[in-house]
Amino acid sequence: MNMASYRQILFWDAKASGTSMVMKTSWQGVQALEYCAEKTGCQLEVMAYGGLPAKWRKYKGRQFLMVGLLFFIVGLYVLSSFVWTVEVQGNERLAKEEVLSACADLGLRPGAWKSQVDTEHITKQLLTTFADISWVSVAIQGTDATIQLAETIEKTEMIDKETPQDIVAEKDGVILQITAERGTPLVQAGDVVKAGDVLISSEIQVGVEGEEMHSAYVAAEGSVMARTWQNMTEQLPLQDSEQVLQGEPKTNRILVWQDKKLDIVKPNITGTFQTQILSQKQMGLGDFRLPILLQTEQYQPYITKPKTRTVEEAKQELEQICHEKANKDLQQNETIEQLELQYEVYTDCIRAVGKATLSEQIGKIQRKGQDAIYEPSGTDITVGE
Repeated sequence: MNMASYRQILFWDAKASGTSMVMKTSWQGVQALEYCAEKTGCQLEVMAYGGLPAKWRKYKGRQFLMVGLLFFIVGLYVLSSFVWTVEVQGNERLAKEEVLSACADLGLRPGAWKSQVDTEHITKQLLTTFADISWVSVAIQGTDATIQLAETIEKTEMIDKETPQDIVAEKDGVILQITAERGTPLVQAGDVVKAGDVLISSEIQVGVEGEEMHSAYVAAEGSVMARTWQNMTEQLPLQDSEQVLQGEPKTNRILVWQDKKLDIVKPNITGTFQTQILSQKQMGLGDFRLPILLQTEQYQPYITKPKTRTVEEAKQELEQICHEKANKDLQQNETIEQLELQYEVYTDCIRAVGKATLSEQIGKIQRKGQDAIYEPSGTDITVGE
């Protein structure tokens, strides 16, 4: 070791092991230590080789492995040179699809070459294209492009209160309650009205008491609750079919790229089965995201069996169907008062013919002198913040 130190042979992690010394040195140091060992009568034994050169010597005879490693490195570099995902953050009123479409026209889209994407130009163009954007930032990190934006303060939409407009009946009915906030009510509870009848007129009488009154016109506003009726006819067969699940469900993982699916190991499933997507995970390496999804699907086998309904079961199902149909378009505070059904029994089916009695708002706004209906009555004066 004195001779090695004198010859300036680099070694480290030296420690005693009985009558021997264990140390680490460089590849060149091994050759120099062999000379020192020979001169001093010591025995030199190489216990192990480490480092990249040693690994290179170990694998240099395996040509296919080295070629595959080279292609992997080149492929990873090429894939990391593209933009694979584009995300939009901070949008509330603006549709995400509109922003992505505008960015795609400017060259920022999944699959775009990163070096050809001018983020500064895209930022300026987005501010010019969308008046609702007050600030925007386009950044690319790894293979992900992020568009962060801030929208302008939403303008308050003013409802026109000066243009004369009436509130008319949207459908036939019997008035239950009428509330006129502006305008002159022309009907009262218990009156029968038809679609198009004026319920709250825009004409009002103004003037000083004791003098001749004259007419003025305003934008009528109010709400009108009426009893209406809805006719309906539904039918169900007595002989039908249903799906009966059989056996345990099986899962499968496939790779999805755009609209193409790569299914290498598909489970053996015979017959008919239901397919359900359980999860989707985007593939990536570190910060790099690839346009490939790992999709987990579940397959549930089933068989189709004939189903026989009794007359009573068919009647119950028809009643539920008619009730859901009548309740479909009802808003808050609107109710179904009564549902009357008559059933016609045939050899192969049951038909329900009935009428639903509803309590709903029937007033809609119509500009004075026009037939077009614009919007429901009872709206707020202003919309927005």
